[in-house]
Amino acid sequence: MNLDDFEAYLDPDAEALAFKLQAYLKTKNGNLLEQITLNHKDNRYYWCIMTKGFILINGNAEMYILSWKEDDKGQYYVYSPYSFAQGAVFMVPKNEIIKMGYN
Repeated sequence: MNLDDFEAYLDPDAEALAFKLQAYLKTKNGNLLEQITLNHKDNRYYWCIMTKGFILINGNAEMYILSWKEDDKGQYYVYSPYSFAQGAVFMVPKNEIIKMGYN
C-alpha cells in the first residue's frame, strides 16, 4: 500500500472549480445566501427566470433565497445549484419557503 495516494493535494482544476461554485453562494457584497427548504418534498415545476420556462425542482434540493425583492405575486427568487453543470434561479411562492438560516 502506498500512503502517498492518501495525502494527495486537491487537483488545481478541482480547486478552481470549488472556488467558482463557492462564489455562487455569496452576494456581490460577500454576504452568504440564506439556505432554505420547501414545505413539501414533492417534485414540482417552478418558473425559471434564466430559461424563461418551467423546470422540475425536487423539494429536497439544496436552495438559497436571493436578497432580491419579492415579485408582485408574493414569490421569491431562489437559487439552486440544480445540476453540476449549471445553477438555476426560479420563483417560489412565499408560503412554500422555510428559512433554515446560515448553516
